[in-house]
Amino acid sequence: MLSGRGLCNELITRPEESYRLCCVVVCDLETSKIGAPYIYDISNLRVKSQLLSRKTRIHIYKTLVRPIFTYTTETWTMTKNDERRLSIFERKVLHRIYGPICERGQWQKRYNRELEELYNESNIVNVIKSSRLRWAGHVVRMDEDELPKKILWTNPGGQRGHGQPKSRRTDGVEEDARKLGCRNWLAAVQNRGCWRHLLEGAKAHPGL
Repeated sequence: MLSGRGLCNELITRPEESYRLCCVVVCDLETSKIGAPYIYDISNLRVKSQLLSRKTRIHIYKTLVRPIFTYTTETWTMTKNDERRLSIFERKVLHRIYGPICERGQWQKRYNRELEELYNESNIVNVIKSSRLRWAGHVVRMDEDELPKKILWTNPGGQRGHGQPKSRRTDGVEEDARKLGCRNWLAAVQNRGCWRHLLEGAKAHPGL
């Protein structure tokens, strides 16, 4: 959090506003047992503050808000519903940052496509999937006796329940790699340069 406090001091030029912003953030963290109130406070109060430029508010979102939502997401098995909910959250934040637009004397919300063009960055789902690919490659390159690698390939045993089997994390990684044109991701991760290039492409891939 010290880095966050330092960031706030750098972003706001007026000392009194900088002090107030830092105090609110620190109090939220100290009085909250979980991160949700802190995230809500940032996305609703700080991001839409007129004291900050759009560029600064985008920087706050990318460095303070989004990392909290994406913490440990490299180990997630995401469903389509998870992706939809994350996309909705990001669009709500972007709506607050960019605000409405006035057309023919009437104010209205911006279209989602317009928000994407203004933001011009990797969306939150692509960021998560890129992190998931990066972590999977790191685990696969580990020694055989490393605990994360053992967990990755361990079969827990037992019987699956009735109905469609639940997706495994490796299933999601394999599907994402296939969309990026990589047919054998287990072999591709051994080449760090090739794998790094694949991760960069994942952040900008429109169909991932």
